[in-house]
Amino acid sequence: MAVETQRQRPHDRALNGGIRPRSLREQRGAVAVEFALILPLMLMLILGIIEFGIGYHSWDTTQNAVREGARLAAVDPSEANIEARVRGTSSFLNQSQLTVVIRCSPPGGLAFATCPLPSAWDEGDIVRVTATYTYDWITPLPGFVGLGPNMSMVSQAEARFEGL
Repeated sequence: MAVETQRQRPHDRALNGGIRPRSLREQRGAVAVEFALILPLMLMLILGIIEFGIGYHSWDTTQNAVREGARLAAVDPSEANIEARVRGTSSFLNQSQLTVVIRCSPPGGLAFATCPLPSAWDEGDIVRVTATYTYDWITPLPGFVGLGPNMSMVSQAEARFEGL
């Protein structure tokens, strides 16, 4: 009979679900281990979202800047004014990494070339404004996945010159 009191009785095992509950002291280290496993993944996800958001904002800014430049080119044949509009619209970008190119084509022409002097622009000429921006990643995360140290963005817009 002494042996039966030391062993767990069958009805006691059914009440506990067959498993003896762990004490809180035995579970303290588990939380730290789980946190240490999840933290790097969460940081990578958060930094990736931030990086993508800033990169997308830079690309969207270049898109808006070339649209503004092309819109001005529809009424103003001055390349200096067009470039100033593009750079002014994208003023928060690093201007040393922004390249603005303005090309012209006669109506119906397929080839774009250097624009003539402003006095030689004809009504109906097509003006193409292109901006190339080199975006430097702010975190090393994209380099770890093989995207390199930066990303080159090219945006362009065209407009028909309406004349003076």
